Amino acid sequence: GPDDSYFVWKKNGQKMNTCITEQSHMLLDGRVHVLSWVKDTVSENTEYKCSFISKVGNTTSEVRVTVEDKGSAGQDGWTKEFDTWRSAISEHDKMMQNWRKTW
Repeated sequence: GPDDSYFVWKKNGQKMNTCITEQSHMLLDGRVHVLSWVKDTVSENTEYKCSFISKVGNTTSEVRVTVEDKGSAGQDGWTKEFDTWRSAISEHDKMMQNWRKTW
């Protein structure tokens, strides 16, 4: 059942319990596609770890968020990166919508 597997999010080694979203989609062959993401605000360099625990096995991915000095010329670069990231997210969203239709 769904209780056999779960996500664990950690921020700088501390377990997170808020602002976590999870989605799962049944695939035609009986497997399940699972997604999880967090919304958070950071003011300092932060490390996130997302682990997926299941009886088949566990997997962990991690990402480091580096906060640049606001005075630097990084603002424009950051905005560009954010736009790229945002379009990637909406691309992914479109992909999921299309998947749903084909199921």
